[in-house]
Amino acid sequence: MKLKTHDELHDEWMKDPEYRAAYEVEERKEKLQALLAEWRNHAGITRAQVAECMGVKPPTVSRMESNINKASIDTLARYAQACGIEKNQITL
Repeated sequence: MKLKTHDELHDEWMKDPEYRAAYEVEERKEKLQALLAEWRNHAGITRAQVAECMGVKPPTVSRMESNINKASIDTLARYAQACGIEKNQITL
């Protein structure tokens, strides 16, 4: 029996609508997490500075960047604003 590669398994599983939907959700979360760091780095500010602008503690920003599941749309908008991103500039 030939073992399948990761790519072969992934391609096979992507044919399953439930797997594909779950995969796409996780993929969007990863992209959003990367986008948060990109905004902050582009603004040239630290997590502590983002937190201060948002009126939260720095660990809150760290948790948000590492676990996007816990962030509301309002919180994400406040994060963007802290980084100097206008609402009309946000594309997800």
